[in-house]
Amino acid sequence: MSDPSVSSHTHAASVNDRPVLLDVRNLSIDYVNKDASPAQAVRELDFTLRAGEVLGLVGESGCGKSTLMLGLMRLLPPAGRIVDGAVYFQGRDLLALSEAEMEDVRWKNISIIFQGAMNALNPVRTIGDQIGEAIRLHMPRQDSAAVDARIRRLLDLVGIAGNRKDQYPHQYSGGMRQRAMIAMALACDPQIVIADEPTTALDVMIQAQILELMGNLQKELGLSIIFVTHDLGVVAELCDSVLVMYGGVTAEYADVDTIYNAPRHPYTQELLRAFPDITRPAGKLTSIPGYPPRLDDLPPGCRFAPRCPQVFGRCRQEMPPIYRLDDKHVASCFLLEGESV
Repeated sequence: MSDPSVSSHTHAASVNDRPVLLDVRNLSIDYVNKDASPAQAVRELDFTLRAGEVLGLVGESGCGKSTLMLGLMRLLPPAGRIVDGAVYFQGRDLLALSEAEMEDVRWKNISIIFQGAMNALNPVRTIGDQIGEAIRLHMPRQDSAAVDARIRRLLDLVGIAGNRKDQYPHQYSGGMRQRAMIAMALACDPQIVIADEPTTALDVMIQAQILELMGNLQKELGLSIIFVTHDLGVVAELCDSVLVMYGGVTAEYADVDTIYNAPRHPYTQELLRAFPDITRPAGKLTSIPGYPPRLDDLPPGCRFAPRCPQVFGRCRQEMPPIYRLDDKHVASCFLLEGESV
């Protein structure tokens, strides 16, 4: 695992001086089932995203990461309900917009690279046609020649020859399909790109290429990125700040240096121990025992309590609040009660 304390500290400091683009406050999302209690997929989540910042969203499968991203875009499936909170983009609450107004925000201001390019691309339409759809919708004044030229430029930007725009997804390799998805997300010059596990199902070498591409595009275009991933190595390389989720709630939220070098929540600490590290003595890999909670059958008290190595009585009885440890570091654990500022 690389050491983020050297590579990211200066950049993180400069990011904190930039304006806030996205401000998420007290966001809660349920999945409604008429035959059972609602599944509390996201509960009372707060975070901000600044201009040019890369925020890593980390946690095990089922912790609510993808639900959170779909909620921000208002693309939840029919059973999904935003039950509380606000999502401010440049001061404008996206949750208060009509669907027509929200459609104008999607792709032009905030775009998403969906998980799994194989399933996200339409197999019976050419790559160029799919990229061009967003351009034609949000930039209607551009004629067909201008749209065609922009499609070629976007493909070139992500390392695909422009003359391959008329090919279909099955004619692209897995890595090329993912690059095409990135090109599609950049089609209308958005300020924010949500990358929902963009390297899923790709081999290690292709993953490295995609991540390098994302990093280069972020610097070149000045993008703000929310990067959803399981890979803590990716977070160390790319991100300025990290939001660690567990069971639909915030476990810990801080800059990347703090998360790696001084994590305070037991879940964050266990995640880092479970990550392979060549600097450790050779031996058996560690893992967090047990399984994440079902969101429709949550344990009483702290959601991490059944798996926590530092659990004590109070943890099993009530949910810990969010403790603010300093201006840029919060965590939800009773062990930190006396350190809150």
